[in-house]
Amino acid sequence: MKYWLMLFGLLAGQAHAASFDCARAATPDERAVCSDPQLSELDEVVARAFGQAKLASPADQQGPVVEYAHAFLKDRRACAADRSCIFGTYVAVLTNYRDLGAKEPMPSWVSAPAIAGNRAPSSGPLPMRIGQCSTTQVGDVTPRLDPGRPPRSEDFDSGTAVNFRNNGHQVSYEREAALLNSRPGDGVLMCLVAVPHNCPPGDDRGRVYTVTNMRTGATWTLPDSQHSCGGA
Repeated sequence: MKYWLMLFGLLAGQAHAASFDCARAATPDERAVCSDPQLSELDEVVARAFGQAKLASPADQQGPVVEYAHAFLKDRRACAADRSCIFGTYVAVLTNYRDLGAKEPMPSWVSAPAIAGNRAPSSGPLPMRIGQCSTTQVGDVTPRLDPGRPPRSEDFDSGTAVNFRNNGHQVSYEREAALLNSRPGDGVLMCLVAVPHNCPPGDDRGRVYTVTNMRTGATWTLPDSQHSCGGA
C-alpha cells in the first residue's frame, strides 16, 4: 500500500478520499475523480487491489504490477475530463490486478451502462476509444477451443468465447457463467476499457471490453483474444 501511495504521489499528491490529495488535484482527470463519488470509490478500490497484487507476487516478479500502474495512470491522464474514459481505465486496471492475485472485488454497480453514463451509445460498430460504448447482439457462445460440432458441457472446461453481431469477440480461459447464460440475439451494451500499448503494426489484439447483457443483467470484462498484441 505504501508503494502505491508513493507511486501516485509522484504524479498526483498524497493520499486522501481518492489515492491522491484532492486539494492538490491539478489535471482534468484528477479533478474529475475528486468530483465524482463513483470514480473516487473506484480509485480507492484500485489502490487496495494494487497493494494486494504486490503482496501476491514474489518480490522478483512484481514488474507487471508496477507496469500496469504506470500504464493506467498514462491512460487516465489521456482521458482528460472524459468520465466514461476514466471509468473504463479503472475497470481495466482492476481486472489486471485481480488476474495478478488481488482479491478486491469489482464493485457490484460496475456495468457497461454505468460506464456509458448519460452518453448515448452508438449502434453496431465496435467501440474504438476507451470509454466508448455501442449496442449489439450476441451471435453465439462457444468453447474457447471450438470443437467444430455442437458443444458438450465438458467442452467449456477449456474456457469460453462469445461472438457478437458487430464482429466483436471475447474469450476467457475460465468457464464463464455469464456467457453460458447468454443466448443468441440477446441485446448487449459493450464498452472498450483498454487498448494495448506498443503493438506491432497491424496487430491490435488485446483490446478489453466490459459487456452487459441487457436481458440477464450480467456484466463481464474480457479481452478480444487469447494473447495480447505481439504474443503467440
